[in-house]
Amino acid sequence: MPSISLLIRRKINSSLSRRLDYSTCANSPLQGQRALITGASRGIGAAIAVRFAEEGVQCLLAGRDYTRLNQVKQSLTSKKHTTDQATHQIFVGDVSSENFWKQFKHENQIDLLVNAAGITHFSPLFTTSLDLVHEVIRTNLHGTMLGCRTIGKSMMARKKGCIINVASLLGLKGGKGSTAYVASKAGIIGLTRSLAAELEGRNIRVNVLVPGYIETDMTQAMTSIERSKALEDIPLGRFGLTAEVADAAVFLASNKYANNCTLNLDGGLSAK
Repeated sequence: MPSISLLIRRKINSSLSRRLDYSTCANSPLQGQRALITGASRGIGAAIAVRFAEEGVQCLLAGRDYTRLNQVKQSLTSKKHTTDQATHQIFVGDVSSENFWKQFKHENQIDLLVNAAGITHFSPLFTTSLDLVHEVIRTNLHGTMLGCRTIGKSMMARKKGCIINVASLLGLKGGKGSTAYVASKAGIIGLTRSLAAELEGRNIRVNVLVPGYIETDMTQAMTSIERSKALEDIPLGRFGLTAEVADAAVFLASNKYANNCTLNLDGGLSAK
């Protein structure tokens, strides 16, 4: 007679084998949808683009750097089960500019909007120039707001859509020496909540991802002392991966009851 531990292992393996892996089959709920992703040239935005393409999503990649955007576009077809490269598009520009968004004014075929564009800056408010404060707020908050406003209107006309904003754990917890950045990210969280309420009854879902320390250019630039201190504060003892944030974006995009979600991805840091 099999041991209890063997029976448990068999049960677990059986359950895992029945799980539907959308990334390896054609019946993903996102198959055939179109997503506009800002900040798609690197980091979290690029990872979300790759993950969406694996789900069969046509990706419209927006950012300031054509070379990097084109590299991401090439990578979308380097993996199995992605859409054809010809279906992906590149849009170069500044998301904080109204002129950038004019090209999407009459766009009526965007199912998913991911606002991942953003810049980081760390210095006390009293030593930060007003020009830099304005740049951070314009890019992070104003750019996100313009995206929601422009694409949200077309989603309202179609009576369907999903908006995913990308904030930061600092927007919830605050942080010394990053006032302008914190204010911009806190604004994104508030924007998400208000917009979810304003779009009531229109079949449009609005959610926000709240990453903690993620392995990106920013964390790679940390000193060894800064990195060690940060790792000590994270219950899981490591930084997150952009791919893990992208998995969360797929969840928010595909779960039809996910609305007004503030989804922390911080390894437990927010619990301390």
